[in-house]
Amino acid sequence: MNLRKVYDHIDLNHESHVMKVQELLRQPSVSAENYGIRECAELLERYFRDLGCESTEIVETDGNPVVYGKYDAGARKTVIIYMMYDTQPVIGENWISPPLEARTVDIPPFGECIVARGAINTKGPLRAFLNAMESVKVVGEELPVNLKFVAEGEEELGSVHLPQFVRKYKDKLEDADAVFFPGAAQDQKGTVRMSLGVKGIVYFELECSGKLWRKGPTEYDVHSGNKAWVDSPVWRMIRALSTMTSKDGNKILIDKWYENVKPPSREDLELVDRLAKTFDEQTVKDMIKVERFIDNLHGKKLLLKYLYSTTLNVDGIWGGYTGPGTKTVLPYKVTVKMDVRLVPNQRPSEALPKIRRHLDRMGYKDIFIRKLEAGYSWAKTSVKEPLAQAAIQAYRSFGCEPEVWPHMGGSAPFYLFNQGPLYLPFVGGGLGHGGMAHSPNEYFVVEGNEKVGGLAKCEKSYVAILDAYSRFEQKTRRSRKTG
Repeated sequence: MNLRKVYDHIDLNHESHVMKVQELLRQPSVSAENYGIRECAELLERYFRDLGCESTEIVETDGNPVVYGKYDAGARKTVIIYMMYDTQPVIGENWISPPLEARTVDIPPFGECIVARGAINTKGPLRAFLNAMESVKVVGEELPVNLKFVAEGEEELGSVHLPQFVRKYKDKLEDADAVFFPGAAQDQKGTVRMSLGVKGIVYFELECSGKLWRKGPTEYDVHSGNKAWVDSPVWRMIRALSTMTSKDGNKILIDKWYENVKPPSREDLELVDRLAKTFDEQTVKDMIKVERFIDNLHGKKLLLKYLYSTTLNVDGIWGGYTGPGTKTVLPYKVTVKMDVRLVPNQRPSEALPKIRRHLDRMGYKDIFIRKLEAGYSWAKTSVKEPLAQAAIQAYRSFGCEPEVWPHMGGSAPFYLFNQGPLYLPFVGGGLGHGGMAHSPNEYFVVEGNEKVGGLAKCEKSYVAILDAYSRFEQKTRRSRKTG
């Protein structure tokens, strides 16, 4: 492929490419509210047809649809392009510009950025990838690999029904060689953070009520003066939570919680050793607005803590009156949202039963556990995989030496492709930068600076990654399954 010709086209059509990103971002797709989901799926299907996909489908599930497209370039290799088109809600947030208008805003030091819900997570990169593939074709070149698009509309809900699609379309997916997730992997200083996997997750609620406990108010909040002679479900929940971890909340005390935790592999430790030499912890502190890490850890010890710790986290607690002013009540019910992050080889199916047994053993059989999503398993890809090596090669072609992370602390449904029945290597990335995902003022850098790539460099990196990958020898699926 003549990369220079493709790159020149991307540069010359920068303005129209920005407008295409804005078009997609202006189409709502809030899965939690079922707002604009169907319309966004239809828009994506049109994009796939415009690219030249020989077949496209809006595939129904028991939840939101998956948009599927197949592009046959007559190439040796086939790559599944995993995408998500749904976004988080915006109600109650204060934005510097309306979150569904996708305006360009100057954000120092990056220059022009698109500010919108979904800008970086992940409709901006999604449309940027399509811009890049269209550019290849417009200049008379052919895509270096065959593509199979899988765009889901429920990632923000836990990808509850994506397994239905994978099972149904297994025969159409199993001839693929790898999976790529278009993103923007540069941090605020331009460092490329290349992650080779994710932790698993289980999301759930605990509920303590006077009705189930048979103590305290049973149907509604009562005057707080009654605390003198009525028990409080809130205090009971607090005591129950305190039994689940050490006093600082950093060690899980649930029986057999750590029994299946797998230590880092030799390859992982080699990656961590290299990562420790370049890791800039201050940049992370600045991004998430913290002053110090647990136990004031630094360097390799901090990285090992982040990467290989299984966690039990309280996302939110509510009960009773939380509005303005004063309203003295004794709540009849308290609810806690929690999430568990799982590391290899922990299984999502084992988390809640262990928590249930712990609560029962500690005398809290009345506390109700409500599972909120299907849960993700962890997923990992070896740095030796051809797609991972192709991404590294592509980053270097732009003068960027990537930090290679064995996996990241967050979770995503990559296991559906990475583990059985497909057993495919899964790599996400691309140059470019964005931030404030799930937050007000979410942004995707358009202009960029001498360190952080803008939209054009993001698009070029996608072309470079697939072009480099097309020239690598491919491992067989059997060799991936057996190690």
